[in-house]
Amino acid sequence: MEGGGGRENAWTEFLVALERRIGDQNMEIWIRSALRADQVGHRTVRLRAESKYYHDWIHDNLYRDILAAWREVLGPAVELELTWDGAASVQEPAPAPARRAHSGLDRSMTFDNFVVGKCNEFAHAAALGVTDAPGLAHNPLFIYGGTGLGKTHLMHAIGNCVSHKFNVVYYPAQHFFDAMVRALQTRSIAEFRERFRTEVDVLLLDDVQFLAGRDRTEEELFYLFEIMRAEGKAIVLTADEPPASIGKLEPRLRSRFEGGLLVDVQPPDVETMMAILATKAEALRLDLPSDVQWAVAQQVRTSVRELEGVLNRLSALKAFYGRPLTLPFVQERLVDLIPPAAPPPGPELIISRVAEHFHIRPSDIRGNRRPANIAYPRQVAMYLTRRITGLSFPEIGREFGRDNSTVQYACKKMEEQVHTNPNARAELDLLERACRA
Repeated sequence: MEGGGGRENAWTEFLVALERRIGDQNMEIWIRSALRADQVGHRTVRLRAESKYYHDWIHDNLYRDILAAWREVLGPAVELELTWDGAASVQEPAPAPARRAHSGLDRSMTFDNFVVGKCNEFAHAAALGVTDAPGLAHNPLFIYGGTGLGKTHLMHAIGNCVSHKFNVVYYPAQHFFDAMVRALQTRSIAEFRERFRTEVDVLLLDDVQFLAGRDRTEEELFYLFEIMRAEGKAIVLTADEPPASIGKLEPRLRSRFEGGLLVDVQPPDVETMMAILATKAEALRLDLPSDVQWAVAQQVRTSVRELEGVLNRLSALKAFYGRPLTLPFVQERLVDLIPPAAPPPGPELIISRVAEHFHIRPSDIRGNRRPANIAYPRQVAMYLTRRITGLSFPEIGREFGRDNSTVQYACKKMEEQVHTNPNARAELDLLERACRA
């Protein structure tokens, strides 16, 4: 490792910073056992994975966290190169022309792997619009919404789409603040401003709500905003809420932000979450059955980032046990994620729910009386028992004190009602939900 003891200390600090981001389980499986430092310099860090499998998984899932951890230790100018034993990574971008500023873009976030649903289709269309004419269309574009819903993905997708033609710089708000403070401390604020005027065509500023109330930073951001807008440069911003709701935001900045296009992203519905899950699982070469996808999508409803964490756990589970990720296996090993399904209701409960609905006693359904106000509920109870429990006709007959043919007749009659009588079908659906609840 380059640099002796100081760089050894940097590696140790890096491991601590990374564990705060990805947790001990990911550290054990993917980092401590499979990744080492080839070079740690002032400007470049080169890490080597023990195989292409580990390289690809780490690159696709942990690259951003690894880069952020190194920048936390060595500063924001650090470049990260990821290779594996026997080959160099071909996924890193080619060296940029001398004039280009370091973009900070995550090359894995593109429009191609962004899943579009009703929750984000307008934001997606607006982001694509920016790429058609950066600096002219939707300038600035302000994307807002909750954490982990895809705002940052859209921002990086814009940058990756236009970076071959334009100089793009991505800044998390905290990094922008840190860079500006360093410029003030080193009396190089003029150079800091000039960089944005001459080297940046597209500025991507993430989580701007963190700059609210920092008066000098807001003043500099307003100054840069005016310069870039005047010269036709594009600005894309994200926040967790619209400008009007960001407390302590400087009024001049709020008016500039609101002068562009405001778009929001909402939490995805179950179907969109399943599509996102399938896309990301495919990128990990992880085979997830549809019932596992459905169960995960039901549990993780508010954050794509949380969904990525779940996929990391599933991938680690698959790597450790080497078994297919069936729903029973996942429920057994990740009880906190997908609790085991409750057993279906038995005949006793079904009879009780049906009797309550028709204002009769459970003993009436099991008894021998045959008036219409009892015969019909009895047929309903037999039909629902067959549908919900899957018991055979003879087994249901024993539960109701009837013979096999009686149960078959009751189920046939109810099937006819389902297909011909909308009111009966609605009533049976209601009763089935009540029984399963």
